[in-house]
Amino acid sequence: MSQRRHERAAITGFIRVPLRVGAAALFLATAAGCGPPPPGGWGNGGRWGGETGDGEEEEMAAPVLAGRATLGPIASMVSSASTIEAERQVTVSAEATGQVTGLNAEEGDTVAASDVLASLRRDTQSTMLERAGVSVEKATQDLARVKSLFAKGAASAEEVANLEVTLRNAKLDLRDRRRDVRNTRVRAPFNGVVTERFVNTGALVSSGAQLFTLTDFDSLVARIYVPERELDRISVGQQATVTSKAAVGRTVEGTVQRIAPVVDASTGTVKVTVSLPGREELGARPFLPGMYAEVTLTTERREDALLLPKSALVRRDEEVFAFIINEDRAVERALTTGLENADYVQVEAGIELADEIIMEGQAALKDGALIQRVDERGTPIDANGVALSPVTGGVAAARSDGSDGGS
Repeated sequence: MSQRRHERAAITGFIRVPLRVGAAALFLATAAGCGPPPPGGWGNGGRWGGETGDGEEEEMAAPVLAGRATLGPIASMVSSASTIEAERQVTVSAEATGQVTGLNAEEGDTVAASDVLASLRRDTQSTMLERAGVSVEKATQDLARVKSLFAKGAASAEEVANLEVTLRNAKLDLRDRRRDVRNTRVRAPFNGVVTERFVNTGALVSSGAQLFTLTDFDSLVARIYVPERELDRISVGQQATVTSKAAVGRTVEGTVQRIAPVVDASTGTVKVTVSLPGREELGARPFLPGMYAEVTLTTERREDALLLPKSALVRRDEEVFAFIINEDRAVERALTTGLENADYVQVEAGIELADEIIMEGQAALKDGALIQRVDERGTPIDANGVALSPVTGGVAAARSDGSDGGS
């Protein structure tokens, strides 16, 4: 009778240890609280084992936390890091050579298309324009005179044709000289914000020299690269969530603007361009070019999916399993899964909504293993969640031969 009490005391000590304690800790806690192991030592692959009065080894139950699958929505998402860029961002360069005589825009200024950003000295260009105008006047007079002579038979058709060519070239030169004068005024090519200035007043610049960087903040995009297998689930116009990784409070809904028509063979990914809302829509906390962000695309969504926590799954090779409870036994079920997120997986086949599933404690179980339900504190409970008393509860009441251990 004392041996039976000893076994029950050892068993109760095992069951009350929380599930999150490792196997080694369970063993040490049991050994320290209950003295030496029962006759026959510890067996059954790490479970408590002993021998019955008939010399047969007693099967001991593994503590498990039970629960059920739920119905709910689940979405499959693709996330990728990106750097915010402006599609319309240019370096405004000088198109003439000369000294900078004035700057009309500074970094941070908002400008409209054709606004003058800087002025260059135009003495040389103005002189050449005047000279080209004189050439046009002379060519026009010469042509008129020769045409008059031609009408009288005193000039040839070839002379008329040559002077027509001369006038046409003079007019082309006049147009070029006018353009040179216009180019001494550096203008904004589109509406935007001056984000960088490279020159100061008085600097001598040549044609092609960089003067400003102009950015259109209404053309911000994030470029991401998604796996090829997700390509058929992404379409132009689809919503995407863009979240700043560093600046707190910056999250917006973007739109898939373009999908590259080719797959990068080296990475197996496709480039997707996501456009962000305009600056006015972003408000006082806008995204800025160069910001590091995470872009999340929802590729598929199910509203009434059968969901199981990922912690309840057992994975072996390419297969996924779960254990259901049949009375006091663990029954292994192979699962067919669908969508998944960080916490849950959709189960398409293998379990039913009414099945009682082992949520924790299943890692070392085998099909058909004896189990004991416990609560989150490790206290043994029955199928209805009612705590069992130390006398009648625990694995001592679940002997493999169905007896109560009496003589």
